[in-house]
Amino acid sequence: MNKLENNYLNIPIIETKRLILNYPLRTDYKVLEEFLKSERSKFVGGPYRSFTAWNDYMANIGHWSLYGHGLWSLRVKGTNEYIGRVGIIKPAMFKEPDLAWQVFEAYEGKGYAYEAAIAVKDYAINNFKLSSLASHIVEGNFNSISLAERVGYEQKKEEIIDNKKFIIYFHI
Repeated sequence: MNKLENNYLNIPIIETKRLILNYPLRTDYKVLEEFLKSERSKFVGGPYRSFTAWNDYMANIGHWSLYGHGLWSLRVKGTNEYIGRVGIIKPAMFKEPDLAWQVFEAYEGKGYAYEAAIAVKDYAINNFKLSSLASHIVEGNFNSISLAERVGYEQKKEEIIDNKKFIIYFHI
């Protein structure tokens, strides 16, 4: 029995007009690994090797187990195609929970990240008892900066974390 396919962590499912945000599946890993090993992952610590990509995948499952939140798998309604991840993470080096997103290249520029980020932000505010919520974006990641601003964040501060300059947008 595959525990992930049975949603053993009871991860809530969020639906938007075009998307389903649900729990990670075992089959997501290969697609995620391809993204994490590519140059496109440079703003989330990549490019990764296979072992590090596996650690990232497992860390997300750990987030759900430890905090009760993590990254939802982003799927297109109708096809169930896995196109990225959006959710709330709390790495040890961040002071605040982080609204994060990763949309795979073929799906970028279609409004999926925005649609999912708004849904997750609203869900988090209404269901997770968070005292703050931010997006920590590595300097130079202009697509994510633009998205953070459209989602309704205001630039609050810049901070050096792990030898990288982050621009931190706060929502609450």
